[in-house]
Amino acid sequence: MIMPATQPRDAILFGPFSLVVSERLLAREGVPVELGTRALDVLVALVSHPNEVLSKKDLLARVWPDVTVEESSLRVHIANLRKALGDGTDGARYITTLAGRGYCFVAPVSRSGDRSNGSPGAARDLRYANLPGPLLRMVGRGDDVLRLSTQLAAARFVTIVGTGGIGKTTVAVAVGRRLSEAFADSLFFVDLGALSDPRLVTTFVASMLGLSVQSDDATPSLIAYLRRTRSTDPRYLRASC
Repeated sequence: MIMPATQPRDAILFGPFSLVVSERLLAREGVPVELGTRALDVLVALVSHPNEVLSKKDLLARVWPDVTVEESSLRVHIANLRKALGDGTDGARYITTLAGRGYCFVAPVSRSGDRSNGSPGAARDLRYANLPGPLLRMVGRGDDVLRLSTQLAAARFVTIVGTGGIGKTTVAVAVGRRLSEAFADSLFFVDLGALSDPRLVTTFVASMLGLSVQSDDATPSLIAYLRRTRSTDPRYLRASC
């Protein structure tokens, strides 16, 4: 079989994989991956909402819209999907489970057109980073981005505060992308907007990092992991109301 040298324009890209939803085709480095119909439907649902928690109920409704099935069926297809993607192998993380909440696709996702239009000087894809693209065009925030970037070089934790809707997340993402080269694989974007219970924050963050937490309190495991990370001086930036 001769595969095209370039990715289809509508391909969704993550890791070594490309997913063409219109053709229902998943490929790894150009080689088609065998995947069951339902497992592919689950993958499409998850990659269409990267870094968002999809509840089991939501996934069941998307994948089996006219059929009543048990959650065990969903778990089986999630397991098959993880196996097909090699999730957990050599540090690769694609799907995380949030106990009592659902599933989240945590790998960086892009479109084939985004990569083909990139310039040689564009920031390279980071293996373990999941920063989204610029959320919108910023106007008059260049000084803020520069100031926050400088503060992160001196402080371990920086908080952006303000009323809702003024663009805090947009600025935070811009700062992260500005510092992407400096922090390499230590940058993670965690959207807490999907959480309604503050007690789940540490569990959610741990899951985004690919940690398996066996207790109700994920804080000790999260702290221990951060102490073991390759980055000797991790920095954190958050945007809050």
